[in-house]
Amino acid sequence: MKKLFIAGYSLAFGGIEKSLIQLLKNIDPNVYEVTLLLQKKEGAYLKEVPSFVQIEEYKVSHFPIKIFRKIYNRMHFLYYTFKNKQKYDHAICYVPYDIPSSKIVLKVGKKCTYWIHSNYTYIYKEENTLRDFFDTRGITLFDQIVFVSNESRNDLLPFYPTIEKKSVSVNNLFDFDDMLKKAEEEISLPLIHLLFVGRLEEESKGIFRLLAIMKEFLEEGKAFHLSIIGDGKDKKKYEQYKKEHHLSNVTFLGSKMNPYPYMKKADLLVLPSYYEGFPLVTIEALALGTKVLTTICVSTFHFSLKDYVFLCKNDKNDIKNGIIKAVESKPKKKFDFVKFQ
Repeated sequence: MKKLFIAGYSLAFGGIEKSLIQLLKNIDPNVYEVTLLLQKKEGAYLKEVPSFVQIEEYKVSHFPIKIFRKIYNRMHFLYYTFKNKQKYDHAICYVPYDIPSSKIVLKVGKKCTYWIHSNYTYIYKEENTLRDFFDTRGITLFDQIVFVSNESRNDLLPFYPTIEKKSVSVNNLFDFDDMLKKAEEEISLPLIHLLFVGRLEEESKGIFRLLAIMKEFLEEGKAFHLSIIGDGKDKKKYEQYKKEHHLSNVTFLGSKMNPYPYMKKADLLVLPSYYEGFPLVTIEALALGTKVLTTICVSTFHFSLKDYVFLCKNDKNDIKNGIIKAVESKPKKKFDFVKFQ
């Protein structure tokens, strides 16, 4: 039996965490003995980890005195990697932002894979900062690089041409049968219902633009209602904006283990992101027959999102006009489960 090692951070709500769970569920326990390393053994998705997966916790010190913190973390790293040196046939760093995960994976795996879930050329505009991010994590030392979209791969290759032959774009995994079953839960929604599902973080998601649009809809007397599912560091800022502008047409529903009934009944899923890797929520909504408006146009080797969604420019006014047009329009091309997989 082969030994497989996967390094994550936690299993809190998020696209990376959800896709990690689906990856684990698709591993054959008769072929692989799986170890999942988490810095924080916590999160809503923790209970969904298959029983055959062994979970280990790798705690990083955040002690306020820098020298003590550095000594502890260095000794902890050396001990863990010495004990597990090349113990695993394959090791995967599933959280590209996490330095300890990437460095541990390179030590414990005979073959190593680095998984990139976002387009980092949008996050780091300056070449020096982009290179510093990936050099620190040792991207060129991995045997394989996995991107979730052609766009994120193609945008990074000019900076790291040597990884071209060992990189690939692949779709995230989905359990469509489970999704369709969960979507049958009974709920009630207002008419002309817009929905956002995702991490509540302004830097990437651009939710203030969506709230500003809802303010304009309210002033114009348009009967649109927006529900927001998710949590994140900017949630309180968004709630404060709603309070200050008396947005009776916006509801925060918090995090939900089962967002699918809301997706299925919504008139339109809106994703006003500044950047994404490959937004899982768009595929989930399309699979449930819900129209999607997004600023994100991404693809893999055999699938292009633009064939199925309503696209708009990364601009507030264009998002607003796109919402009105999409609500009034018929759905685009029907989503094909088999073709996607």
